[in-house]
Amino acid sequence: MYGALNELNTSGKKIITAEDPVEYRISRINQVQVNPKINLDFSTLLRTFLRQDPDIILVGEMRDQETVEIGLRAALTGHLVLSTLHTNDAVDSALRLIDMGAPGYLVASAVRAVVAQRLVRKVCPDCSGHDEVDEARRQWLVTRFPNQAAAKFTRGRGCQNCNLTGYRGRIGVFEMLELDQPMMDCLRANDAVAFSKAARSNTDYKPLLASAMELALQGIVSLDEVMSLGEGDSSGLVEPIYL
Repeated sequence: MYGALNELNTSGKKIITAEDPVEYRISRINQVQVNPKINLDFSTLLRTFLRQDPDIILVGEMRDQETVEIGLRAALTGHLVLSTLHTNDAVDSALRLIDMGAPGYLVASAVRAVVAQRLVRKVCPDCSGHDEVDEARRQWLVTRFPNQAAAKFTRGRGCQNCNLTGYRGRIGVFEMLELDQPMMDCLRANDAVAFSKAARSNTDYKPLLASAMELALQGIVSLDEVMSLGEGDSSGLVEPIYL
């Protein structure tokens, strides 16, 4: 989020944030710390921000229905609103807003894009070697990545430089979902399954799992780290991915 703010933080832009806590100070941005002891929560701050005519608003986290609805309505009145949610992936994030009580039509009209991220462990470069893929993991590959079933992977053996773990350092895995008309129609109809299918069938959408697999094929992360990202989404939808 701070990376996005730094990109948007240009002269002439009025940016206000509500954070819990403020972890990093950025020049030219008005950053406010949430304080529940004096009833200064996200929703209260968001209402106050709207009276100050900002260009960009960051809400540290969407925690309740009130904050969600105020944030979505602010996005419909000419403000760029950034926030975070705890969900499995980008597809689940849009659906979580509805689960929190926001009307589907409001989510469809206000949300433009969702970015999901995970940190995965990198294979230690000092003890990396070929990974002999066992039958269980090979079968997982056949199901999830059919055209990579015979691919070669790397894993760390464990050394003093990685405390015998086989891993050293982490790398971000990202996915971005931009809402198109079919997805918006599904949200307005409150049809979670149809929304998941519409999102995953979008040619511009690359799921977290696919991004992680690309790193594994380069030898940067292990197959086990890719598999740790999980299966499918909250609807139980599991489909093969082709790279």
